[in-house]
Amino acid sequence: MLSVEKIKLGYNNIPVIHDVSFRVEKGEIVSLIGGNGNGKSTILKGLSGIMHPSSGSIVFNGQDITTAEAHKVVALGMSHVPEGRRLFPSLSVYKNLLLGAYLTDDKNVIHDRLEYVYSIFPILKDRGQQKASTLSGGEQQMVAIGRGLMSKPRFLMLDEPSWGIAPKLVEKIFEVIEEIRKDGVTILLVEQDVQEALDISDRAYVIQTGRVALEGTGKELLSSELIQKSFLGL
Repeated sequence: MLSVEKIKLGYNNIPVIHDVSFRVEKGEIVSLIGGNGNGKSTILKGLSGIMHPSSGSIVFNGQDITTAEAHKVVALGMSHVPEGRRLFPSLSVYKNLLLGAYLTDDKNVIHDRLEYVYSIFPILKDRGQQKASTLSGGEQQMVAIGRGLMSKPRFLMLDEPSWGIAPKLVEKIFEVIEEIRKDGVTILLVEQDVQEALDISDRAYVIQTGRVALEGTGKELLSSELIQKSFLGL
């Protein structure tokens, strides 16, 4: 579904990502793991059209999106839930969710998508008229994921969905990610909670200093000595 070949990405001519290649098959959960500052979020920005690679290629569903603008990437069926949630704090939960459906003005379609989001996160229906700023970290993350689902993506990118969430809610978020996959959405996950990420991932790539240092199935990487020493403290 997604093929990334030797992309280079950087800021102000300073390279951050060096010749990174990976693939995501339809129906998979694939994780990019690694410590802070290794370029995982930068990769997602490159895929979603927020940034463009200086070299290499990105092909999504057979279409080259290497230089596509962000709104065109969304229209093709890819959605990006950014790190830190990036909600509009003064807007209600309901209005934040609506912003995710900006590509359509069909009220019936929007209603159906809202009902789908509410089926996954029932609490958001109860919180609909509350300002996003009044929600807990976990509830805000639910809104961010819900907003990402409002475009009805076939491919969902989640950047640090467990960030800033109480531990008891982290497990719930990962259960939801698996549920979304069961509904036919392919998922690319960037996550620092390596144990949780690898537990639900079909495959994963370890990103270190802007390069792919290791790849394998979730189970293979969980048993890897490098992963156990570097990320799991074993």
